[in-house]
This record gives sequence, structure tokens and C-alpha cells, in this order.
Amino acid sequence: MIDFKVNGLVIREAETGEYDKLLTILTEKYGKLFVVGKGVKSVRSRHIASTQLFSYASFNLRKKGNYYYITDSDLIENYYDIRNDILKMSLGSFICDVACEVAREGVEEGALLKLTLNTLYAIAKEIRPLEIIRASFELRIASDSGFMPDLTACRCCGNANPQMSCLDIMDGTIICDDCRKNEISATVKDAFYELGIPRPISLISLPVLASMRYIISSKSERFLAFSLDKIEHQMFFDACEKFLLNQLERGFFSLDFYKSLL
Repeated sequence: MIDFKVNGLVIREAETGEYDKLLTILTEKYGKLFVVGKGVKSVRSRHIASTQLFSYASFNLRKKGNYYYITDSDLIENYYDIRNDILKMSLGSFICDVACEVAREGVEEGALLKLTLNTLYAIAKEIRPLEIIRASFELRIASDSGFMPDLTACRCCGNANPQMSCLDIMDGTIICDDCRKNEISATVKDAFYELGIPRPISLISLPVLASMRYIISSKSERFLAFSLDKIEHQMFFDACEKFLLNQLERGFFSLDFYKSLL
């Protein structure tokens, strides 16, 4: 048996019996851990507050076989403002689902934990509109997980600041509107077609492009510190969501539920 102490965020919970839970906890040093909480659903359990979704806590764990068991815990933050609002709770659930999808087991995930905690705090305090928080998180976590798009310039002509361009959702490059409309662009290898099939794209304006560049290059605690006119929002939301879902090659029920509430 191995005993150790770790701070972690509960990003998934599943009931395994009348009083037990199987938790997925995101930690800085050990990445994603699967933890059994014996009796934590009981109202008399001293661990009840630490073992709920969104709870960030200090856990004493004991390893037995392939699982970890909670021997003690102390709550650090429970994000009450998220739990008290159905829209925030559904968005927070999506954030945790994505974090769970990209997190690795047994390796350091400090950057991912920090980004997830910062995003949950932003949702709880609503420091920006929720849709801005969501889209920014989608782009940043895709970039941090090895799918960073190349937004430096049009891949066909090299224009660094096109007034209008499109993001190639599959490979994360941009193509300016002039090249997109130019017939010669169809002869550029993989520019818009692959085996004769149109590749998915999202149109983005220069302000949206500038915001996306900021998000992927800023410090994680500052990734929301940009401004974007409201008329550009839908274009921004569309590009970030499509890019993340395409890179992960899956959808999320929690995202569908959140969007149904808007």
C-alpha cells in the first residue's frame, strides 16, 4: 500500500453503490487519478463536500491495486456560484468533461489543472460572458493539448493580417479571403479540398484572428484578457468550437445540454 497527499479537482463522479463513488481527480503532479470514495455519499461522511464535481481539495490517498482510496480530505474550493446556477453548472460540466478527455494518467498536468481552475473561477464569478469563456477555453485547451493552430499568416500567400480569412478546421491553418476566392487556390495542395471533398472551414475576421492569436500565446491566468466587439462574437464562437471538437474527434452531451439552455 502507498499513502500520499495531493491537491486535486474532481472532474468526474460516478456512483458505484448506495454510498460509494468512483471519482476522476485532476492533479498537478500525477495527472488524472481514479479514486474510490467509500461512503462519501452519506450525509454523515466527512468527505461529502470534497468529493463532488467541481470540488478542489487536498486528498490523502492510499493505493491498492489499480485504484486509490480516500483516507482523508480537506476542501479548498467548491465553486458554490457554479453549483447555484443551472447554466453555469452545465458549462462547468462541459469544461470538466473536456479536461477529463485530454488529461493523461501518471504524468504532470499542472498547466491543464491551472487552466481548468482558472476557467471555473471565471465561470463562477462571470468575469466575462459565459460564451466568451467557453470559446476561449476551447481554443486554449486544444492548443495546450498539442493541437495549436498556425495563425501566423495565410498559408497560400503569406498575408499576416488579412481582413477576412478562413480557418481550416482540420489542420489549423488560415487562408485569406483573396486566396479562397482565387481559382488558382484550388490547385494548391490540400488548400480547401481533400480527395475532391470540401474541407470544413470557419470564416474569421481580422479582430477574431487577433483574439485567437492572443488566447493561444498568453499566460493561462490572462487568456481571457482580450476585447472583441459583439458583432464578431458568433464568428469567434463557431471557429473555436468547431476546431476543438474536430481535433478531439468527438462531441459532448454536456455541451449539447448547455447550448440547449441558451
